[in-house]
Amino acid sequence: MTVIKMPKQSNGTVHSAKDLKQLIDYVMNSEKTNDFEYVSGQNILDIHSTCDEMLATRTMANALKNKPQKNERFGYHFVQSFSPDDHLTPEQVHEIGCKTMKEYLGNSAEFIIATHTDKPHLHNHIVLNATNPLTLNKFQQSKTDLERLKEISDKISKEYGCKIIVRPEQKLGNSHKNYLVYLAQNSYR
Repeated sequence: MTVIKMPKQSNGTVHSAKDLKQLIDYVMNSEKTNDFEYVSGQNILDIHSTCDEMLATRTMANALKNKPQKNERFGYHFVQSFSPDDHLTPEQVHEIGCKTMKEYLGNSAEFIIATHTDKPHLHNHIVLNATNPLTLNKFQQSKTDLERLKEISDKISKEYGCKIIVRPEQKLGNSHKNYLVYLAQNSYR
């Protein structure tokens, strides 16, 4: 059973360089990632300098395009968790996380994925730079985008034999066809 979400305490957003560094240090903890074996990045030259690279991208964007704003987003944090009942290896969990984020974000995003193996349920922590290193634009995350991320995660997880949770919004959906069915069943005449 796979679940992908943004942590509630922060709404999955990072608003300072200090918080970004603390998050990356936590995510890349060598005891949780089997001595960095399950840490990888996209558009990151060296995983041990991830924070510096992400901040350099932000600084370059601010110098060339954007002005720093109050309460600016420095990054995003996603957690992708797997049930022990799925019997996945840490390598498979890490691979699912990488495939999910690459399909969701493409090749231009700057992020790291760290698979934590310290608990019975294996899980990925994904830290995404809020600034795209190629376009220097800020990443925007809407509820629709988060739903798309969940669908991608479910699809890829299913390929590995994971059970998928059917969320209430998947059962009903918000299509015009479903609305017409609802109207037909709930006539007020």
